Amino acid sequence: MTLADKVVTLASLERLPVGTARVVVAAPAVITPSARERAREAGSEIVRGGAANAATPMPTRPFVVAHAECDGDAAGRCATIVRSVPGAWQLPATGLADVVAAIATHATRDGARGLLLAGRPAVAVVLANRSPGLRAVTARDAAGLLAAAAECGANLVVVDPKALSAVSLDRVCGEFARRDLGPAPAELAAAPTPCACKGHAH
Repeated sequence: MTLADKVVTLASLERLPVGTARVVVAAPAVITPSARERAREAGSEIVRGGAANAATPMPTRPFVVAHAECDGDAAGRCATIVRSVPGAWQLPATGLADVVAAIATHATRDGARGLLLAGRPAVAVVLANRSPGLRAVTARDAAGLLAAAAECGANLVVVDPKALSAVSLDRVCGEFARRDLGPAPAELAAAPTPCACKGHAH
């Protein structure tokens, strides 16, 4: 995880997901003693950014990985992605509605993007797109998934883990986590126009 705070406090660290192993802060940032103690207790490493890290820039937003209602080793695939994508972390496995709600919270609060492995990706996309702060897409191949995400300014990609190989999924996640997708299209950002019909009540 990356913190842009000029002063890293205990409150700064309490905002991070449980289990965060590494926190990157700006080189000139001040780290309070209580923040250092909290990091030590949590087993987190605080690393200062700077010239040494310039070759591998950290993402500016969190990347959450989750799974729900999947056959096979979805948890293992999520763990592999977390290890391969800088700044990624995994949500606990719960039901589909709970996982989507958790991703929506992180997208709204932290500007996170995410990947959801789901056995029923179409249902997951519909559920996610009902959630404020989420724009979700799905596709059956890596190129289609990235193209749909770019077209919609999506912040969540939903994948049936049987549809993509582990290598393709890792590549998609790395690309999706770091790519600047720009804003949502105007049609998606605009408030819906109220119905003008007078024949029935809404």
